[in-house]
Amino acid sequence: MTEKKKNKGFLNAIERVGNKLPHPIYIFMILTLIVMIISALLSGYTFKHPGTGETETINSLLSGEGIRWIVTNIVKNFSNFPPLGMVLVMMIGLGLAEETGLLRTFLKSFIVGSSKSLVTFIIVFAGVMGNIAGSSTFVVIPPLGALVFRALDRNPLAGVAAGFAGVAAGLSANLLITPTDVLTSGITEKAAQIVSPGFEVHPAVNWYFMFISTFVLSIVGTIIIEKVVEPRLGKVKMNNVDETLNGEDLSVIKPEEKKGLRNVLITTIIYIIIILFMLIPSNGILRDPEKGTIVPSPFLKGMITILLVWFIAIAVVYGITTKSIKNSSDIERYMTKSMKGFAGFIVLCFFAAQFVEFFAYSNLGLLLSVRGAVRLESTGLVGIPLLLIFIIFTSLINFLIGSSSAKWALLAPIFVPMFMQVNFSPALIQVAYRIADSVTNCISPLEPFMPFIIILCKKYDEDSGLGTVVSMMLPLAGGFLLSWVLLLFAWYGLNLPLGPGAGLFLS
Repeated sequence: MTEKKKNKGFLNAIERVGNKLPHPIYIFMILTLIVMIISALLSGYTFKHPGTGETETINSLLSGEGIRWIVTNIVKNFSNFPPLGMVLVMMIGLGLAEETGLLRTFLKSFIVGSSKSLVTFIIVFAGVMGNIAGSSTFVVIPPLGALVFRALDRNPLAGVAAGFAGVAAGLSANLLITPTDVLTSGITEKAAQIVSPGFEVHPAVNWYFMFISTFVLSIVGTIIIEKVVEPRLGKVKMNNVDETLNGEDLSVIKPEEKKGLRNVLITTIIYIIIILFMLIPSNGILRDPEKGTIVPSPFLKGMITILLVWFIAIAVVYGITTKSIKNSSDIERYMTKSMKGFAGFIVLCFFAAQFVEFFAYSNLGLLLSVRGAVRLESTGLVGIPLLLIFIIFTSLINFLIGSSSAKWALLAPIFVPMFMQVNFSPALIQVAYRIADSVTNCISPLEPFMPFIIILCKKYDEDSGLGTVVSMMLPLAGGFLLSWVLLLFAWYGLNLPLGPGAGLFLS
């Protein structure tokens, strides 16, 4: 449990109020009930989808058809909830690596000689960069951040915040071209062709800007963690969490541990060679079978599987080398042990999945987004003020619709043609959207991995809840938003290209 500083600050007030709310399970139940009632009151209300031009209807969840949908989709909603499978699958490998002592030894080697600030920067940077692997980073980086901070006798919740900030609030930034670039550029291109048939938007149109953004966000995240978040959380009170680290000299790595890490490195190199053999050739197994591309490809879509196999392989090699694995029964026992702490997460996922799917089925989120977008369009603003309002508006929409592609598919047909009329390039509109879509992920209740982060925080502080997560992530969300917007406006003032052949203006 953590010993927080006793003060009456704004963030503490948010935490107190948030933690007085019912357990997240009951919150999702209440929200689901509200959605059902509102959908019934607005049943049959029609509006036009700005992207397809088709008429959309509010679907009542309390009608005969709605009840039939609920009865036949409850199980499907739960089983198809993306974080559920990914978290449980990843924890098989991560749990095995933790139980064999591999993670502990890696942490010791990682922190020896590293400064406090460098460790924080690396965790935030790893979160931002890890997004090329997709959603798997949500269940890898925050837990590792907590373990690293714990090993340094720092508050593990601050480590969770550092990792979560990178993977959630820094979602769109990266040094490389990611699946997000491919997805958003395809939607942007279709929207741009409403005004200019044949207009092309390639996946690298935001690459220059996102490359620099990676370093900016990592630096800003490091400063906020160390100057705001961690001081407010206070020192960690030592308890029985991660007992394997208590009393252990983290500056000393035993000979058998060094040998285990060496064998892990050899195993990793062999594994990478095998993956590259299936990825580099133009007809590689892990490339897209039709286009022969890496982005997108089975390699990126299957990153969870690739990481799982790697974690299991290196954990087994390390365990055999250090004799923490003596027989095959140990492997099964370690995997089972790692899953025992996730019962609460599984139950929470059930109710979170129902709320998300009920909201989508009713079309209430779509209606709210359309009405808000039309009102924003009617303001008549141009230039930087219009960009700023668009960013703020989209940030708020993130609390209504969690899916990035769903939001952009809705908003792009409205705002891309509109901004093109004032000579803004589709690349500029897209980058503004991606900023807004990323920063509020870490404080949005609709963030699919929010239940996982809450449970992770409870591991180190049993009093943690949604209020704890929101209060410690709010400064990071605000800092990321401010720094990213200022970077965009500086880019705008200097009239720099956002990517190869992608300027700010159509002319």
